[in-house]
Amino acid sequence: MRAEPAWLRQSIAPKLRLAAKEARAYFEGELGKSGATFATWTVLATLKLEGPMIQRSLAQYLSIEGPTLSRHLETMERRGFVVRTRDGSDRRAATVELTEDGEAMYLEIESIALRSQEQMLHGLSDDDVSQLSKLLQQILTNVGAD
Repeated sequence: MRAEPAWLRQSIAPKLRLAAKEARAYFEGELGKSGATFATWTVLATLKLEGPMIQRSLAQYLSIEGPTLSRHLETMERRGFVVRTRDGSDRRAATVELTEDGEAMYLEIESIALRSQEQMLHGLSDDDVSQLSKLLQQILTNVGAD
């Protein structure tokens, strides 16, 4: 019989991956009930938080490829949630901003995001949540992702 390395049972990476996967699946399911998608939420929330952004910067902020973001933005433009405007000096640089309908959709799905977060953090104290946030940020810093 082969001995297993004890550290594997305590390894954090598989737990982080599973927690992220399950939390996202849960959140996507909740968003889907209102006809929203995770992509819609992330774009709306980013633009609400950061304001209008150049499309290339938005893709970097969201850590997604430009063509993937373009597809999401095309759908969101058709639905009237965002508008893209091009700068005359650089036709490739489109600025993306929320429309009134985008603001309304943000508010509609913000409550879903808050309820989902509440469910995911159920049983954790405010101090636990604060500590978890600090620990996750430290992990991101340690791997150069902040």
